[in-house]
Amino acid sequence: MNPGTWKLGDDPLGDHPTFLAHALAMSLRYGPGPWPEDAYRLPDDQPRPTGDEPFITSVVMDGIQSHHFGVKPDDDAVIEIADLLGRLVTDDPAHDDLLRLHDRLGTVSALGIADGLVDQIRRRRLPRDRIGAVGRHLAEYGTRRDAVKIGLVLLGACGDERDRELLLLLGTLEELTLYAVVALQRTQPDRRRATYELARRVRDWGRVHAVERLKGCDDPQIKDWLLREGFRNGIMNEYLAHLAATTGDLYSALLEPDVDDALLDGAADILAALALGGPAEDMGDYADAVPAMHRLADLLVGGRATLGRLDAALRILAFLREPGDDSPWPSDMIARLRHRYEELVAQPRWNDLVLECLADPHHADFSHAMWAADKLNLPVVPQIIARLKIDPLDEFAWRHAIGLATAEEAGQLVHLAGRLLPLTDLADIADGPGDHLGLGEEYRPDRALESVVSGLESFPGIGLALIEVALRNRVTRIRRAALTALTTWPASAVPDEARNLVRRAASVEPHEETRTEMIDFLRRHP
Repeated sequence: MNPGTWKLGDDPLGDHPTFLAHALAMSLRYGPGPWPEDAYRLPDDQPRPTGDEPFITSVVMDGIQSHHFGVKPDDDAVIEIADLLGRLVTDDPAHDDLLRLHDRLGTVSALGIADGLVDQIRRRRLPRDRIGAVGRHLAEYGTRRDAVKIGLVLLGACGDERDRELLLLLGTLEELTLYAVVALQRTQPDRRRATYELARRVRDWGRVHAVERLKGCDDPQIKDWLLREGFRNGIMNEYLAHLAATTGDLYSALLEPDVDDALLDGAADILAALALGGPAEDMGDYADAVPAMHRLADLLVGGRATLGRLDAALRILAFLREPGDDSPWPSDMIARLRHRYEELVAQPRWNDLVLECLADPHHADFSHAMWAADKLNLPVVPQIIARLKIDPLDEFAWRHAIGLATAEEAGQLVHLAGRLLPLTDLADIADGPGDHLGLGEEYRPDRALESVVSGLESFPGIGLALIEVALRNRVTRIRRAALTALTTWPASAVPDEARNLVRRAASVEPHEETRTEMIDFLRRHP
């Protein structure tokens, strides 16, 4: 091919601003990344549906599909787009040809065609330089997210190291990180360092996608970063904890004589995430788990007391108390380790730390301390009440308060809820119960009511006025919570008024299963 005879032009491929222009603007405004939330309002964003129906963004859907459900290939679309691409790169390109390709790509799932399209390019032996040029043009001028994603896929297949800055810049948009990091891995001679550079620019699914591609890395700087920071992400630390522990060689790092605070905090959070288990490898998959937990306990005993370290110790202790039937370790080994962590969390300094935070209802770590108080069985209902007077719709505060309350305190909380929660509004809203999910800011009062009512299971005869409002609530889950509380009470503690409330609720209940449960309750409590 004679250089310069095959030219794509420099026109945008749609009416919206290009993704590259958006990324450049965010880079100029905020630096290399991570960028704040407003950076992720993308040029082709559509208005989100109103109401409380769950909404899953495409970046989240890509993450969930790639990690949990697999990707269903769209073979028909692959062939159609490969045909369009083949005609484009074997003839003189016209802008209309590019527009047709771009617009068609905007209607498919990039995840569903990416691998198949690369396979077709190789089978058809399409010219690499022209495929790379098309990919670069889609990446630079594309205005639809899936078209830009496929542009990055084409660069990964047929681009080269000169595309590094373009890939890093676009990859800083979490929507595009998965595609950019794969392209970096395939085109850059220092693929680990390029991946590391991108991983530091993102924090949510992008961080997960990028760090997963650092598995087995032997670069000391990257290993050090994985243990201190790299595993942290805005989705779940559990996704990356095992990779950080193994690739970063956590246990060896903890044996060093000069373990600094950042490493200690990272180790605590990694082991806590492994203890929680979840969507990836967990504690049972980590060969050095037992010695690493012992070493962490050594360091925490003499280390500075922080809520983060207490949180980790409590989560590890919870795991050691119930390691599961498939635990790979002897029971006596787990018992010794459990005893160490029980002694650790029993140190008075932790209680002092938690109570100090809870003494200030405005404290930034109040919710964190409240969770720890619950696990330590500290009597902190008065402190939580002070918090609720500041934020009456704090559903977690209500949940912890009723969970920690004595019978006398439960009565106080019910009275407080009657004063602080907008029960009249909730009753008006609840007239004619619906089947809403209760998501979003609009439903904060409903969820606060739910937190209180759910805790009334332990307090027979208390809170009937709240149960009445909950039985008429617009959210099915909250009506069921009210019914569950009544069902849990001994029959002798269920007043006639409660039966009448359930009878009226059953007559208008739109949810069939809930209505059946209400009728069953009335049969048991005639």
